[in-house]
Amino acid sequence: MTELTTASEKQPREELLPLVVEIIPGQAGEGLLAIFEPGSYENKPLADLCREMLARRDWSIEERQILDDIMRQLQGGILMAKGRDLQSQALDYARLEQSEEGENYFYAPVRAIKPQEGGVF
Repeated sequence: MTELTTASEKQPREELLPLVVEIIPGQAGEGLLAIFEPGSYENKPLADLCREMLARRDWSIEERQILDDIMRQLQGGILMAKGRDLQSQALDYARLEQSEEGENYFYAPVRAIKPQEGGVF
């Protein structure tokens, strides 16, 4: 069985990279993106960063539609990453990625999931 590694285990601590968090509503293909600069997310649970994102009010019209979808999912639903809650540090859920320009960053996808009718968590 292959063991999953997190960005915090793979990336040297001395290299500070931005963290991109994406909250995706349900089974949608895309969600809300926020970029956290190096130093702004260290030692913070991913749940705190998601709360910061959801509290923002400077979203575009298109982003507000996605935010509305996320908020609908959270009525009776939860945020999950890698199949678990978001209480660990943000880098525990992130993977190292590279932009088209060759710049490294951490990426943490989060799903806003509501149970199906009759389902429970």
